[in-house]
Amino acid sequence: MPVDLSHCASCGQPLTNGYYVLIDRPDRFCPQCIATRPRCDTCGAPLGNRFWNLHDGRRQCDTCYTVAIYDPAQAQQLFQQTASMLTEGLGLRLNVGVAFRLVDAPTMTRLRGPVQPGLHTLGLYQRQNHIRVIYLLYGLPRLVFRITAAHEYAHAWQTEHCPLLRNEFLREGHAEWVAYRHLLQLGSQKAAARMLDENHPYHQPLRHLLALEAQLGVAGVNAYLTRVDG
Repeated sequence: MPVDLSHCASCGQPLTNGYYVLIDRPDRFCPQCIATRPRCDTCGAPLGNRFWNLHDGRRQCDTCYTVAIYDPAQAQQLFQQTASMLTEGLGLRLNVGVAFRLVDAPTMTRLRGPVQPGLHTLGLYQRQNHIRVIYLLYGLPRLVFRITAAHEYAHAWQTEHCPLLRNEFLREGHAEWVAYRHLLQLGSQKAAARMLDENHPYHQPLRHLLALEAQLGVAGVNAYLTRVDG
């Protein structure tokens, strides 16, 4: 359906006093809605007159709701597809394996524990004794689900293959590098390019890993991580 660029996507009023846009969305929003309307908990867009209240208290705009993953069976299938692509394309094979769970926001908060205010945890990998689980927040848009799953899968791989790796810069850089490479596997070049933006929280670690890839190749990056002690 064509997007009406002459009216605000939230309130529907004509855009007569300028407008704002958000990354990845063609919609335009009037200054009033940007300043006063509550935001979608997924994409940050001002909510329109039609939006969705999720059972865990989050609010979601129509655009995000349409492409979000809620069904556990669908989520499990997408997770397995991601894991298979990373195993075959990047050589990130798990010997022990990892379980997958789709959880709501309160459960994720309980699992994650205290975090810096303003940060939202979309995914989490945890190992407790012999139990290894990746948790993803339900209601994530499909592409966000895929890159979050890839990031957490990388942490599961690190646990198996890089048990001595404690360097947070390398750990997170590698996980973001895996997410970046997965976007390329999916053909999402624009989304991958945005990960290289300086405003991205993992911009520097990701750039560092890409520089390693340029020197060592994909297999060489993974082998390098297994040799890091500390």
